[in-house]
Amino acid sequence: GGLDAAVAAAGVIGGGTPAWSIDEEAFRLNIDVNLNGVWRTAKAAIPAMLKRPKPRHGRFVAIASAAGMRGNPTIADYTAAKHGVVGLVRSLALELGYHGITANAVAPGSTNTNILQASADLYGLASTDEFAVHHTIGRNLEPDEIAAGVAWLCAPDRGGVTGIVLPVDGGMTV
Repeated sequence: GGLDAAVAAAGVIGGGTPAWSIDEEAFRLNIDVNLNGVWRTAKAAIPAMLKRPKPRHGRFVAIASAAGMRGNPTIADYTAAKHGVVGLVRSLALELGYHGITANAVAPGSTNTNILQASADLYGLASTDEFAVHHTIGRNLEPDEIAAGVAWLCAPDRGGVTGIVLPVDGGMTV
């Protein structure tokens, strides 16, 4: 009967270089996938949500990152893109609230995915477990923990929750 929820969940990461030394193509790639990808998803999904009859209960959720909540050394391109995701989601929340559509973000910490393994390889770490020191819970997160946060925000009874960044980060940003 139409689109009720959309989740923008693509990402890339690079790193290991101070901000002033990041290759222009790497910077552009981070912005294009991590920020522009969210914007493109919103551009495609929101008009379909607006076609739903009132009262609407649309949900737009973007995957940001704990990196979008603070500064981070040697991944300034990724950090800048994820900060942009937070700003975009908050702007969407202001624009869509009147239309019955919420916009929120989930900010994961280090999660056991291919991108975390790529990060470990980039930094020459023996294991992704070395990232767990950044979490107060003492371990990396599992993808289903992030998915639970997304599902919570997408529930029909979350109409009063909009413009937030839900940290599912194991205490990384405490």
